Amino acid sequence: MLRIRFTSADLARVRVASEPHPLWESVLSINGLQYHNLPARYWAWRSAVSEHQEILRAAYSVVPASGNFADFLTPSTPSGPDADEQFEAIRRVPRAVVRDDLARTYPAAVPTPHWAEHVYESGRLDPVVQTLERYHHTAVTPVWSAIRTGVEQARQRLTALLLSAGVEGMLGGLHTSIRWRAPVLEADYFTDQTLDLDGRGLLVVPSYFCFGAPVTFIDGDLPPTLVLPIQPDDEPFDEATGDLDVLVRLLGPTRAKLLAGLESAASTTELAQRLGVSPGSISQHAKVLRESGLITTTRFGHSVNHTLTPLGRAVLRGL
Repeated sequence: MLRIRFTSADLARVRVASEPHPLWESVLSINGLQYHNLPARYWAWRSAVSEHQEILRAAYSVVPASGNFADFLTPSTPSGPDADEQFEAIRRVPRAVVRDDLARTYPAAVPTPHWAEHVYESGRLDPVVQTLERYHHTAVTPVWSAIRTGVEQARQRLTALLLSAGVEGMLGGLHTSIRWRAPVLEADYFTDQTLDLDGRGLLVVPSYFCFGAPVTFIDGDLPPTLVLPIQPDDEPFDEATGDLDVLVRLLGPTRAKLLAGLESAASTTELAQRLGVSPGSISQHAKVLRESGLITTTRFGHSVNHTLTPLGRAVLRGL
């Protein structure tokens, strides 16, 4: 369990990041790709990036399937969309800080990966940064629009909570894995950790590729940060119980079935086969749903993949 202890001063210093953090998205997506039960909303993306096995193998060697990863891989600089600035921030981390970080991440009882041993001895971060850069531009940049949409929806939800219920109400509604028991924020976590804010406040970073439970830094002296899943893990829409007729009246039969069919992200070809219409018709209907903010569309090579936005999923779950 993760415990974050607040003082009265900290309650006045809770902030929500204004943009997705490129390297948290990269690192958490590498972690997620190795997870055996990746949520369905990522399946089309995983299928597309699986074509780049050499890049993925290199990324997996740096970020494990589970457990801790080095704090310096996700710089505590202000979040922003410029990934290159974040990579440069990694390169500027002093060697002594890197060595302390690696020693904290991989204590004696935890096997140390080869890349970490090499960095610890040589102080050279360029090979690691280059691995992350290749991965980011291959796997994360193509879906950045979906990432920004999801994070903005999360910001709007948290803002609404703040306005209607105050800071403590917002803290209590961050995610289903998080509980506010004043003055402590408790969260499901893979290890036992306590973070005392001591008046420093807390930065909440909504993340598209964070799921299941939040994430934070290992080093409690770093600026307090809580990386938050953008939404609870979704339950599939069941056409047998959901009132699809309402959606048909709102969107028309093909668009309604297309939207309901995207509980599992799919390509244009897959949707055409499911609905029994032409790929061209799917493309036309998808354009309308995309312009309405209900889905996002991403091209990977010759494949065009469609995914529900948080708004689109909310429309389905509201039936």
